[in-house]
Amino acid sequence: MADYIKVTSVEQLGKLVDEGHTDFFILLNFGLRSSKFINRADDDKFFVCNLIDDSEQELTPAEIMDENLTNIGKAIKAGAFYCVPED
Repeated sequence: MADYIKVTSVEQLGKLVDEGHTDFFILLNFGLRSSKFINRADDDKFFVCNLIDDSEQELTPAEIMDENLTNIGKAIKAGAFYCVPED
C-alpha cells in the first residue's frame, strides 16, 4: 500500500482535495475497497460520490466525521481511509 496516502484527519482530507486529489477509498476486510470520488465546493462542504451505489452526499467537515452520516470519519479514525494519488 506504499503508493497510497493514508488520510489521518479531516484537515488532511481537505488539503488533499484542495490540491486536486479526488480518488479515495475505505479499506475493507479482505482487501476490498469502498471507493469514493470527493471534491469540495466553494462553501467548504465536501461533495462525496460513493461509487459502489452512485449515491451522493454534500457534507461539512464536521458531518464527514459523523458516523451517522458516513463511514469516512470512522475509517479515518481507524487508519483505513486512503487517497489514490494521480500518476
